[in-house]
Amino acid sequence: MIRLDHEVGHWVAARNHQMYFEANSQAIGLEKNQNIVAGVIYEDWNRQSIVCHIAIMGGITATFLAKIFDYPFRQLEVNKIIAPVASGNEESIRLVTHMGFKEEAKIKDAHPLGDIVIYTMTKKECRFLGERYGKKLTSSANAT
Repeated sequence: MIRLDHEVGHWVAARNHQMYFEANSQAIGLEKNQNIVAGVIYEDWNRQSIVCHIAIMGGITATFLAKIFDYPFRQLEVNKIIAPVASGNEESIRLVTHMGFKEEAKIKDAHPLGDIVIYTMTKKECRFLGERYGKKLTSSANAT
């Protein structure tokens, strides 16, 4: 089940070494067996870009992937998603690069685990907006 609520935001923040989840941020999560297993926080939207923080602790669905990219690119109409990742967090680096994010910049010694690596993805680069994933959004909307 896809969830949009503050509990998801707090869950993601706790797994990303963030102190809190801001009230003006948006969070999208995936729940299985009444437990949150994945989530994304979106913040700092400026109409051109948005920053995201991702946490995944279990299997994710194609519908979840479709939703987390549909929200910033289609609903907010941003051109770029920015994902800051600590250089020492190899699991997160594998995740964002597998999703299609590309390294754009580094901020040296800015995180307890090393540098902050800035990964980005443009709307044009996002493979989750195509027909394959778009059908997941349509079918899940029709099921409710």
